[in-house]
Amino acid sequence: MSAVNETLFHDSTVYFALISGLLFSLVLQSRGWLAFYSNKLVNVISPYVVMTLLFTWYGHHESYRLSVFEGNGADYLAAVSENLWTGRAFYHLWYIPILAILYATTPLIAWLLTRTSTRWLVWLAMVAPLAVSRTGLVFTWTTLVYFMGVYSVGMYIGARYESSLETCRRYWKPLLITALITTAALVAAYLLEYDKVGPVSGRETLFYVQKLALAAVVLVWFHANEQRLPRWLNTLATFAFSIYFLHAIVLMMLEEGLTRYALGPTAATGMIATGFVFLIVSIACAVILSALMRRALGKRSRMLLGT
Repeated sequence: MSAVNETLFHDSTVYFALISGLLFSLVLQSRGWLAFYSNKLVNVISPYVVMTLLFTWYGHHESYRLSVFEGNGADYLAAVSENLWTGRAFYHLWYIPILAILYATTPLIAWLLTRTSTRWLVWLAMVAPLAVSRTGLVFTWTTLVYFMGVYSVGMYIGARYESSLETCRRYWKPLLITALITTAALVAAYLLEYDKVGPVSGRETLFYVQKLALAAVVLVWFHANEQRLPRWLNTLATFAFSIYFLHAIVLMMLEEGLTRYALGPTAATGMIATGFVFLIVSIACAVILSALMRRALGKRSRMLLGT
């Protein structure tokens, strides 16, 4: 069951990169580059700096147990400086430096997509993650290449949204089958402790295919049921970045609370159920805190929490 757990709760930043690329082509590109970078500075970079300052002071540090930073002011500033570049203030922040690079390269990708003679370079970036594997929750050049591919897929789909949607609608059954097969293959890979094929992670290759296939199926379903989607999905979309920034520390607090009082489930099914409950609680807490901050600070809350 731990193999199922790993497959279910695998890092979801692939979807963030895909959606970021999609939204750029669908919404942000038409607003101009000044508006695009102003939006990212206020909604992503500024709250990332704030969260880095906070989590460097109170975070998991080297022990992966929550604690206050030990050291003087100079040590703290040095740690903040390093964490800003590496995203290591908290385990989930590693993705933001990569996202910042993706934003910086967005004009180049957009330019390549507009020309038939250069579009193949974007296609090459899109297939590169099949052979260039990300390396866990750390900033490396291979991880950057991996997410550049995902981001390019999002931009490519967004640039020709209607035709891409029609293609996904036409082939939704093969896409769903692909998602199910790769999910089963991932469970088997964890059970058999299979991963590396030379320098390539077989699991990450499978995850790449699985998540793109799932994203295509979900896109078709959302479009077909657009008028019947529950309101809470809009709430999650509104607070998406603040949920990302805040959920991890809530999860760690919950986990430490269970460990401290020896209340953690021992059965595999109990662990999976607890994981779902923790996920829901952490998201709910992030939404509540973000809503309170926005009510208190208005639009200025975007610079603190991204919402």
